[in-house]
This record gives sequence, C-alpha cells and structure tokens, in this order.
Amino acid sequence: MRFSSLLLRGLFQVGLRAICSLALVAGSIPITANLPFLSKPSEEWTEAEALQVLNDSPWAHTITTATQDTQCNYEHPAFAGLFSEEMAQRIDSISPSFPAKQVKPDEAEYLVRLVSVKPMQAAAERLISLDEKWANYRSGVVLEPGSNPTNMDERWYNPADEITIVVALKRPGPEGTSFLDYAFEDRKTSVALKVNHMFACAGLRTANGQTHAVTARMGHGNDNRVSAIVMSFPSIVEGKPLISHPEEKLEFRFILNQRVFETTFIVNPTNLFNGTETVMRTPSRVDVPTPAALP
Repeated sequence: MRFSSLLLRGLFQVGLRAICSLALVAGSIPITANLPFLSKPSEEWTEAEALQVLNDSPWAHTITTATQDTQCNYEHPAFAGLFSEEMAQRIDSISPSFPAKQVKPDEAEYLVRLVSVKPMQAAAERLISLDEKWANYRSGVVLEPGSNPTNMDERWYNPADEITIVVALKRPGPEGTSFLDYAFEDRKTSVALKVNHMFACAGLRTANGQTHAVTARMGHGNDNRVSAIVMSFPSIVEGKPLISHPEEKLEFRFILNQRVFETTFIVNPTNLFNGTETVMRTPSRVDVPTPAALP
C-alpha cells in the first residue's frame, strides 16, 4: 500500500489481494425518504432494492460530462489550492503537460458511486448472496485485520479508512463515445490508465477542507473489460475528518482530458467506514433488475 511518488503514472493498484466471498457487517443504516426499505435489515432487501442503492440513491449519482478550456495539472488542479504554489510549479516543471485542445462533452452517462459507505457495501453483499450471477460484485480489496491507518507523510494508504469513489460507464454517447476512448491505453484489454496528473485532477471537498486522490485503479464489468475508474482519497485533512457533520456536502470533481466529471453527495459520518473493516467491494458495472425481480 506504499507508493514512492505522486508523479507515478498508469495503474495504481493497492497492494491487497483480490476479494473472495467474505462477509461484511453493514452496521446501522439511517432511513432515507425515497428509500423506505432501508429501515429493513439488508438481508431482506430485494434485488431491485439493492440495485437502487447502487444505482440511484444518495450515494450513487448519474452524471454527464462538462468541459473546460484548460488542461488539468498541479498548478491548475481539480480544486484550486490543492497543492502549494511551490510544489505545483516544481512538479509541473518536471512532468510533461499537454496543450489545451478544443473538446466537446462525450455525451455519455456515468454513474458516480461513493462506495466507502455502509449502505453501498450492504447492497453489493446482498446481490452476492442472492444469486451467482452477481458474482462480479465481489470485486474489490481485502485487508488484513489491524492494518495501519493511512499516513500521507509516509505514503501509506489504507482503503478501509479512506473515501473511495467509483466512476462507472453507464451508457455511451450517441456516437458510442465515452471515457473509454481517452482514459485508457486500450478500451478492450486495457492494463493502464492514460490519465495525466491523475492525482492533481481528482479531488474531494467539504466545508472542512479538500484533498486529492492518492490511489487509482481500473474497474471491470461483467465481460471483464474496463468499465470504471476507482479512486481513493484520504478521509483526514490537516488532522481533521473531511466529513464530520450530519448531512455533510461532499463535492467530487475529476478532470480527464478537459472533460469534467463532478457531483455532490450528502453524507452522514455514521455511514462511513471507520478503518476497522477488512473488505471493500468496488462495484464497477451498472445493472438493472431482472424482469422477474420487478414487482
């Protein structure tokens, strides 16, 4: 889980073994008005209810991209002020930048999931328990009990105490375009992200502060092809929790080749992982209920 430099490019894989079928304790889940079934134990959720949590809930938002006129780099990151002026200039002076181009939104739809919350994890576990056809939702990371917490100074990252976001392709644009065309080396058999200044260009912000991504990797769909980017962010900023108040506004902003992916989640700190968990599912596909599962 240790990385030597923020300048590393390509696939950033946390040093964890692949997830097997392990149980996750979801904990208590507060009731949300448009999701009344959250008052039930997750073991009683239907397939459709679990998919609603994963696809259309306070922790899962459908978005389309906007564009910006400038390329993202350390001097012009996802959020202003993510890096000191001295550090940004030093990194950009030794890291290649590319001139801005005229780009247009890809018109694809993406699902942005805040996966490091208990309801999202409970929904993935519920699908896994219902039918083997949902086996792909086992994907993610597993930690040894007692793993050290994230330590930014030592470049040590622990997904169990971080905030993890998955950006998954939901529907390509009218011409079949999507981030598969500009974010990966090969859209079918990709083994690497093709994202310049990855960590400068992915940010989270609340009233308590802001932070940048510290790890990133690819997510795969049911055909084992790349379908998502999985990013983790520190949950502690300058010694303070990024999310500490009920109904905290969590802004997410991610820039890929001048395309802007952004949304705002409303998060309660009681829903977050607390660092003791040993399993995190990172669902990277977008499914709809099977007809037989609908009322």
